[in-house]
Amino acid sequence: MRSRTVVLGLALAASAALAAPPPSPGPIAAIPSASDSVKKLTPAQAMADSGRRPITLPPRPTIPGVKILGPDSLTGLLPARDVPGFWRTRAERTAWKQTADYDETMRYCRQMEGGSRWLKVVSYGQSGQGRDLPMIVASKERAFTPEAARATGKPIVLIVNGIHSGEIEGKDASLALLRDIAVLRTRESLLDSCIVLVLPILSVDAHERRSQYNRINPNGPDEMGWRFTPVGLNLNRDWTKLEAVETRSLIENVYTKWWPDLLIDDHTTDGADYRHDLTYGFQNGGGLAPSLAKWYAEAFEGRVVKRLTELGHLPAPYVSFRRGSDPASGIDFAWSPPRFSTGYAPLHGRAAILVETHMLKPYGTRVKATYDLLASVLEDIRRYPGELRTAVRRAEDDMVALARRRGSLVLSSRVTDRATPFEFKGVVTKWERSDITGALVPRYSTAPWDTTIDLRRETVPDLAVAVPPGYLIPREWEDAIDLLRAQGIGMRRLTKAWSDTVELARVQDWTMQAPFEGHHPVVVKKVALERQVRSFRPGDVWVPSDQRSGALVVNLLEAQAPDGLMTWNFFDTIFQKKEYGEDYVVEPMAKGMLTRDPALAKEFAEKLANDSSFAANPSARVDFFYRRSPWADPEQNLHPVARAIRPVPDTVLEPLSGDAPEAPIRPNR
Repeated sequence: MRSRTVVLGLALAASAALAAPPPSPGPIAAIPSASDSVKKLTPAQAMADSGRRPITLPPRPTIPGVKILGPDSLTGLLPARDVPGFWRTRAERTAWKQTADYDETMRYCRQMEGGSRWLKVVSYGQSGQGRDLPMIVASKERAFTPEAARATGKPIVLIVNGIHSGEIEGKDASLALLRDIAVLRTRESLLDSCIVLVLPILSVDAHERRSQYNRINPNGPDEMGWRFTPVGLNLNRDWTKLEAVETRSLIENVYTKWWPDLLIDDHTTDGADYRHDLTYGFQNGGGLAPSLAKWYAEAFEGRVVKRLTELGHLPAPYVSFRRGSDPASGIDFAWSPPRFSTGYAPLHGRAAILVETHMLKPYGTRVKATYDLLASVLEDIRRYPGELRTAVRRAEDDMVALARRRGSLVLSSRVTDRATPFEFKGVVTKWERSDITGALVPRYSTAPWDTTIDLRRETVPDLAVAVPPGYLIPREWEDAIDLLRAQGIGMRRLTKAWSDTVELARVQDWTMQAPFEGHHPVVVKKVALERQVRSFRPGDVWVPSDQRSGALVVNLLEAQAPDGLMTWNFFDTIFQKKEYGEDYVVEPMAKGMLTRDPALAKEFAEKLANDSSFAANPSARVDFFYRRSPWADPEQNLHPVARAIRPVPDTVLEPLSGDAPEAPIRPNR
């Protein structure tokens, strides 16, 4: 089907070759101190400073046929001419060629705070390099603390920008939207029925690794930040393990304090070209509460996406083709592991929306698309203020009920081949064989190409587990306990010794993967549950599953969970062999074992016959018998977290750090 000039429709346009190589990057500027970021400047100082950093950059690769939009062309935002100069963002002042650096962003946030009683700028932690992590709280009631916000009874919306700081249009869109709501008050009604939390930049250190060479794919801005933190971590893979200080601060000091009903995570795509300017994602598959699935379908896709179309956008489910850049293979709207925001939030019984603007659209167009989506979501909440909170309350109730009836929870899902038609907005594309790549490379045109392709969004479970009443963690696994605490999970410590029959997972088949995010992730392929009487000591931890975040509890503590603590190397030492037997000691013992146990003799003979590597390995043959002897280590390959068969009685428990797991199940009620 793919000849040398097969024509397909994919998307907007391909980058033409530059006439001359770009100049080498200039020297790296010194990083301002973190303390500079919180100075309050006068309006005159702020305006004088806004032009302090002239930029002379090589041109971006040109995209034939694409009109670069000026600030007055972005009709979803206030035209720049209608915004007083003092209140224009750097992106607006530079016709969407530039985005402000960290210090200028902080000054603009403080400037807005000074211009509105409805805004407050707070710091929820510090980055690895010592910069404040800023959050803007927007509330007509001036409910600037989690407790005050919950007392209003309004839903809370958290908007996260710059988790990848090379994808930063969310920052400029959010700042403009907050300005229009709370300062200029042209859209003040959007704050009638909710409280909004905005993280202008999450990965602040990566944001300051600014360069015109950081990402080759996006069409602007001139300079942008980096994808990973200075220690090489991708914050968009860190929602469960909380390894980066930025992500841990977000979860400890924002998410599990404010308990937002909705999280919006702003990004820019990579991948193929097409005319869709705005794509979205949310959790799709097992483990998702029905009430959240209903909200996604009716409120977001049913009303918000429709509104975006009315505003002139071409929204689409996140475009992830089954085969590379080939739209003919169709789109898989798949399940998200909890390492991603869209997979994480539902495990707390809460909604999350992924926003992905299209990288090849001009930067101003991407800011406009993000602005319109954020405004449309807030407008929908204003019109239907009870729907989101009702969905969250029911999701919390459903998890508690599931745990108490010992129901089954899906830990991973896969997309089936069943498809529905989707009207794809592509562009005419030629595929040509390249002497450089040795493969077919798409050559995108600007000519529209509309077609219908397969959209696959039906999922079936890959892995499910019966939810136990809870889990018991020996106190010595303190790193695991500390992570659960950071995740806002309710736990209680034992105050007395206690024994009971529990289930323990014996890992029977596992592999360790190649390096990823500084780890060698463990994939547990098979376990056997063993019932044992175990004794627990004072200080050991009881983690009940019938709580608000019970689904996250199961996803972190089950041995086979795809993003659990086992996966992220919290329990690697269980796989290490601690003792062994010398051949001259085990060999005579093995002869006696074979004589006494015909079944063992048969198993040994079959393994010799069917496994040539085993047969040729004297140490493996000795170990075969050692592992089946009374001297074998009973804890090897045994997951140290016990699955309870019945709840631990209150008489042997005390609250951990003052937070009993039952309080509160519904923080926003």
